Amino acid sequence: MESSAPARVDAAINALQLVEYPHPALLRRTKPVVRLDADLRDAVARMFDIMYEAQGVGLAANQVALPYRLFVVNVAGQRGDGEELVFINPVLSRPRGTAVQEEGCLSLPGVRMDVRRPERVAVEAWSLEGEPIRLDLDGLLARVVQHEFDHLEGRLFTDRLPEAAALEVRRDLESFREVFVGKQSRGELPGTAALLAELDRLEAARCVA
Repeated sequence: MESSAPARVDAAINALQLVEYPHPALLRRTKPVVRLDADLRDAVARMFDIMYEAQGVGLAANQVALPYRLFVVNVAGQRGDGEELVFINPVLSRPRGTAVQEEGCLSLPGVRMDVRRPERVAVEAWSLEGEPIRLDLDGLLARVVQHEFDHLEGRLFTDRLPEAAALEVRRDLESFREVFVGKQSRGELPGTAALLAELDRLEAARCVA
């Protein structure tokens, strides 16, 4: 990963906002970042703002419609408390143990379900300063990192639910879909083709060496 000169004209990152299911950014796999520029650093700072405003403890880039393989975490959930962590191009390994805990998602407001995940996991990534990160995680931090990593893979926590629980949330997901399509039909959100084109533009700016 390189630190580049100022972003090209077509690399501009527009104002960020939290997106909800079924925005296409949430449903496709993100691409590794190969160009880390000032605009992307500013976007990461804004991601922390959005996360705190929404009372979250983690936020993946595609939750703000950025197609990049990165997420931010602060398990304290408040600015000034805990540790702010940025994981760029993360890789998870060595899953150990099993734990079940309730999870929610800022892109699925109001939906909470018990999710089974490995209790411990190792992560390798890059920091915002371009330094390598190698951590062995457990507890809440391990869970949050796995949850956000799933986002980068185009998965939601609801994709991990057993059949009975998945059926239980299906109505919620359909409601989100109806609201999303309604906003598109009223012109409050761009059409899906336009949203996908914007993701492609952003990918081309920072995910192609």
